[in-house]
Amino acid sequence: MLRLTRLLDRPPTADELARATRLALTYDDRVKTRLAAMSTDGTAVAILLDGVKRGTVLRDGALLDGDGGALAIVAAAPQPVARVTADSPLALLRATYHLANRHVPAQLAVDHLLIERDPVLESMLRGLGARVEHVEAPFDPEGGAYDGGGHHHHHGAHCDHDDEVSATVGE
Repeated sequence: MLRLTRLLDRPPTADELARATRLALTYDDRVKTRLAAMSTDGTAVAILLDGVKRGTVLRDGALLDGDGGALAIVAAAPQPVARVTADSPLALLRATYHLANRHVPAQLAVDHLLIERDPVLESMLRGLGARVEHVEAPFDPEGGAYDGGGHHHHHGAHCDHDDEVSATVGE
């Protein structure tokens, strides 16, 4: 079993990228500091992160190290989410406001937002005129204004959502 005990606060080097184990984890798993998981190649992994601040999220691209030089790169795994859209930017902003008022983690983009599926919230959003579609997608919301600086990328020079606006609303 691969034991990972430390979150590194830096992007991986090219050598580390080549040799690191890959971990595809859902958002709920990425907020845990102790977790048994399987890597994408089937290796058993124990994540035992001591000294990590409560509420820390292992972001897409996070680098973990551990026993004997073990390295792993975290990927936000596709999971069931609700994709929220609206007929106008103002209508989407209104829906976002109501989610923020409830401190709902949300991943924002210019033309949509993603939230974890919740029938009560989805009903509220539809009542506000938003469209809600169930999709499978990586979910990587921000931790909010007080978590140390926003949505971080550690996985290379560019990723598909670098051009999007991402944040957790209501924090």
